[in-house]
Amino acid sequence: MAYLIYIGKQPKTKLVPMHNHVDWEIICCTHGSGEMLFQNEVSIHYERGDVLVIPPNVLHMNASDDGFKNIYMRIGQWSTLHCKAFKMPDHGGFLRALAKRLLLTTASDIKYRTAITQNCVDLLLNLIIAGCDTDHHSKYVDILRDKLIENFADENFSIQDCVKDMPLSPEYLRKLFTKELGISPGKFLLRTRLQCAERLLKAYDTNKPKLEDVAHMCGFKDSLYFSRMFKKSFGVPPRVRLNELKSQTTQTPN
Repeated sequence: MAYLIYIGKQPKTKLVPMHNHVDWEIICCTHGSGEMLFQNEVSIHYERGDVLVIPPNVLHMNASDDGFKNIYMRIGQWSTLHCKAFKMPDHGGFLRALAKRLLLTTASDIKYRTAITQNCVDLLLNLIIAGCDTDHHSKYVDILRDKLIENFADENFSIQDCVKDMPLSPEYLRKLFTKELGISPGKFLLRTRLQCAERLLKAYDTNKPKLEDVAHMCGFKDSLYFSRMFKKSFGVPPRVRLNELKSQTTQTPN
């Protein structure tokens, strides 16, 4: 599983000298513009709102005539098909907002910080992979998928309300979504919520949450329905999973 090694905020500067990392680096430009220069003399021009993704062990230098600011992070154990540095635009500023949330979360003592951080990392990486996928999906399939990911934790979120303003009929969009992604919008939303719940349960050690809290944090109004769907997806009810974790914790030698 990919995980966050470090995240930081670059104050305004004009130059970061040539360097590399043993892990992936993701840079969200929050101010200014510049050039990311690589050892092979290839360069990538970027502006505010762009996201740069740089593979491990790639020498690079960040330069700007007028200065730039960014949020940068290092990611460990990330498996992706891309082996070269690339740039992607941050339409709507969602990736930048997610990076800022990660920065604030890691610096706080918020409850469930580890679980929230991991969920943000997973979401960020999934959005990057989806955004640079060479198998481009239909515009409104992409919009709907992004809306489902952005709002899965909202228990009042409605797919029907989400699609009513799109210039496609709900039934046609559902069929198009299913054809291109291999799963219906409703099942995609349910899967996203259950995956979030599983990660939350795995992240807790001494502070065991109430199942009702986990359900609500992942967008389920009904904790009984959450338990049924969790068991159907993972083979055991969430309470059994919690007890397994508790048993593992108490049996761990000092």
